[in-house]
Amino acid sequence: MIALIRGEVIARATDHVIVDVQGVGYKVFVPRHPSATNVELHTHHVVRDDAQQLFGFESREELALFEMLITVAGVGPRAALSLLSVSRPAQLAAAIASGDVAALSRAPGVGKKTAERLIVDLKSKVARGGPEREPTGMPIDDEAAAALQALGYTAGEAAAALRAVAPAGSASTEERLTAALRSAGRNAVAGR
Repeated sequence: MIALIRGEVIARATDHVIVDVQGVGYKVFVPRHPSATNVELHTHHVVRDDAQQLFGFESREELALFEMLITVAGVGPRAALSLLSVSRPAQLAAAIASGDVAALSRAPGVGKKTAERLIVDLKSKVARGGPEREPTGMPIDDEAAAALQALGYTAGEAAAALRAVAPAGSASTEERLTAALRSAGRNAVAGR
């Protein structure tokens, strides 16, 4: 199973990139094109009787959300990729947690019934039952913390990751979430 691709993007198409890894070109389906030429993509490898496909993501958290989406009946890799192409992971998790059928239905190939099924099957996994609290006992009420928790971080891990980034009023949720994920990724690599 291929879990990671690291190399140079040598071609881009609407829904995929070709990554040259030491002379071998891998076709990797992506929700958004990576901005850099040299990339590291966390991948989900699908093997079927008639094809093998790689789905690539710039973070492990995005990969984890993709893998959570494809556990839902009727949501295959293409539909999950479509969902991630129209919404960032934090926005997608928030839409599931809040039951926003319209936001989920914006993705091509995802209708109202599929959106409702996503909400029913994943809401409890994404929204872990009520407001989480920091280790200090203070409720976490910012969107970046909620998004991190939706991606599988505990309340304490989310609070720790967000301590190193700009406060809620001074940066957008997406900027804070991206910075927190990068910081958490660096800390995980350093801890190995």
